[in-house]
Amino acid sequence: QASPRPVCARLLAPRSTRLMRLLRVFLSCCLLRAQIATAGYSKPPCAAGEVAASVLGRVLCAPVCGEAGRCPAEKPESTLADARCVLAVPKKTAGMVAGTFAGQKYCGLVCSADSYCPQGSKCTRLQVGQGDAFLKENPLATVSELLVPQDDVEGVCTYQAKKKPSPKEVVMLSMKPLGLEAMKKRGIMPAPGSEEL
Repeated sequence: QASPRPVCARLLAPRSTRLMRLLRVFLSCCLLRAQIATAGYSKPPCAAGEVAASVLGRVLCAPVCGEAGRCPAEKPESTLADARCVLAVPKKTAGMVAGTFAGQKYCGLVCSADSYCPQGSKCTRLQVGQGDAFLKENPLATVSELLVPQDDVEGVCTYQAKKKPSPKEVVMLSMKPLGLEAMKKRGIMPAPGSEEL
């Protein structure tokens, strides 16, 4: 008489193989979601702890700056730009998105060229010597390129928006802190009132 063990093994083997395949697929999906969630500073929709934001008409996911201006270090693969606390909510858009206030600081990936940014994004910079129309959000607007060459101005990695960002849907951010930092490095005093966030 045949032993029942081989019959049981034959019956269970296909089920356990299918179960193992399902388990592998499930774990792969979980790992992929975890990688996507931890790769911050990407294009909206954003990971937990980040807000959809707009800088000069382009978009990014930005976390709020932590204590002492600390920023989450996780960034998309092959990104050379480093995360720094260089973005701020300007007075004119403060409160349009719930929980925002004037001067609230956010992190962004600081770049000096497009090649520093994640794939699909570019380095968006303030323009030097653009005239006083932009003075409120661009302290470099009235600075001569002789003092601050445009090529020396750092920017933030951003993505092209699918549609024009609305101040009620995304947090409008200013690179003013980055502009003031560029001036300070060169010993240039900002125009009266332009230091206020």
